[in-house]
Amino acid sequence: MENWIGKTIHVDLSSESISTSRTDGELQDKFLGGRGLGVKLLFDLTDPGANPLDPENPLIFTSGPLTGLAPMAGRFVLTSKSPLTGTVFSWNAGGNFGQELKKEGIDALVVTGKAKKPVYIELGEGNVAIKNAGPLWGKNTEECTGILGGKGSVVCIGRAGEKLVRTSSFVCDSIHSGRGGLGAVAGSKMLKAVVVKGKDSKGKEGEGKGLTPADPERFKEAESKVLKLFEANPVLSKGLANYGTPVLVKLLNYLDLIPCRNFLKRGTAIADRLSGEYIKTGFELDKESCPACPLGCIHRIKSTKQLVPGYDSLWAFGLNLENPDFKSILRANLICMDYGLDPVSAGSVLGAYAELESRVLDPGEIEALLLKIGEGECEFGLGALEYLSARGRIELSMDVKGLEMAGFDPRGIRGQALAYATSPHGADYLTAFMVGPEVLGKPLGIDRLSLNGKAGILQVFENLTAVLDSLALCPYSVFALNEGSCSDLLLSAAGKQLFPADLLKIGERIWNLERMFNLKAGFTRADDTLPERLLEIFGTKRGGKGNADEEGDRNVASEGTVSEGGKGKGIPPDEFEAALLEYYHFRGWDDDGVPLARKLENLGLRS
Repeated sequence: MENWIGKTIHVDLSSESISTSRTDGELQDKFLGGRGLGVKLLFDLTDPGANPLDPENPLIFTSGPLTGLAPMAGRFVLTSKSPLTGTVFSWNAGGNFGQELKKEGIDALVVTGKAKKPVYIELGEGNVAIKNAGPLWGKNTEECTGILGGKGSVVCIGRAGEKLVRTSSFVCDSIHSGRGGLGAVAGSKMLKAVVVKGKDSKGKEGEGKGLTPADPERFKEAESKVLKLFEANPVLSKGLANYGTPVLVKLLNYLDLIPCRNFLKRGTAIADRLSGEYIKTGFELDKESCPACPLGCIHRIKSTKQLVPGYDSLWAFGLNLENPDFKSILRANLICMDYGLDPVSAGSVLGAYAELESRVLDPGEIEALLLKIGEGECEFGLGALEYLSARGRIELSMDVKGLEMAGFDPRGIRGQALAYATSPHGADYLTAFMVGPEVLGKPLGIDRLSLNGKAGILQVFENLTAVLDSLALCPYSVFALNEGSCSDLLLSAAGKQLFPADLLKIGERIWNLERMFNLKAGFTRADDTLPERLLEIFGTKRGGKGNADEEGDRNVASEGTVSEGGKGKGIPPDEFEAALLEYYHFRGWDDDGVPLARKLENLGLRS
């Protein structure tokens, strides 16, 4: 079936063996591709209780049935067990890599084992080869990509991944990185990079194929409808297209939703100096797009070719640390991209360190510490939870399941609070970006300061996001697309009829399989929670985790942390627990968050 079933490639680096098979059609029917296929392969191939850095923990690269075809679908997904969190972890990444995988007819590349010396994997023209990466080892991602870029699209790790830094990531085409420490998984395997160059025209079966919709006329109609939805959505067509994710800065600050100083306060006076509007006014910018994306939300400063940091980096090294120096944030972002470091995790642990030291870090110190993290010379690379546990100050870690929270304060976005707690990845806002409906009003507006009714709404968003990740659509497509538009695209592009309800059931199946993985890995209901700092009446109550001293409390309150209308209050623990229990019931889980046998049977999953 056109664009639906391709091939799965297994590479064992220990034995240097390579095998290729036709992807199991039943797996595609039940899990689509992308995140769903990656999670299913991970669940079947590894012991959830195993060490993430063991050779047999697989790294799984997957394309989706819409990759490279539909608007905003130029994506791939990387899946493994995270060395940072110990959970299942999938990351939806941009760049050209996914499209090139799809051109080669590759649904999944599964890498296991550990090479005797540094290697990279090269795919193209129907061939797969394990090649010597000795000359590349020790180089950062920019240089590595420059050397390998002539061979195709490159995903690689920098020195941070080589040194098994738990907050390290892959970087795709020198632009797109991820979270969860999956760069360290590659480093533990001595895998430096994967390079893929797909065919541009149809080849014989197994040799790759061009990207042609199964039904071109029907696809043209579906694509036209989707593009109109994008154009009619101001978040996409006016916000992200013109400013990228920095467009969020001023709005979030206006609503007191930007956490600063390790979540000690909300709101900052420096937001205007780090906003998307400021950047666009102060610099002449060039736009870049992922394949098949009409938005172009990636921006570079034309004079220097420097990548404009996204909201995550602006928050991590600017707003969070109260550092107004935009140029220093540019440098910090560049360090993270070059070394292959997750900026959210890096900025979060620096924020915790600044609180521990009771001071503000200057720009030079921020950059120096990032270099140490990248070189594996600093305990910050363990992540905030492990670093602070070793210091006896675990209460300062603003994480869920070991993954640090980004710059969206859940005290003022209550659905996002529940999303953080229930995400299989930990505090990953992209598994259900509740900022969309609660703050931006897209695709529908709901009350952000209430937990009432959020459990049912949240699970729908979680299921839909799992579908988008599995089709390999951009996470931000959720502002305009739903299961109906995805169904239309899938039929015309891949020749597969799945009704909207079928898709949401697939998303639910993926979500439950991820839950089962984490339960088998040792996670329990107790892990579905938030840092106690977020569950207090903040700025007025003493005695919870991570409170400042009395003078610090007064300073925080004077800067507007506790604002009128209850916006500065923490989330009431009893309300949060009630919402969590309601969420479990909506999911068909018991009161301990374990999927009931009848739910698993209904989804075709085994316990």
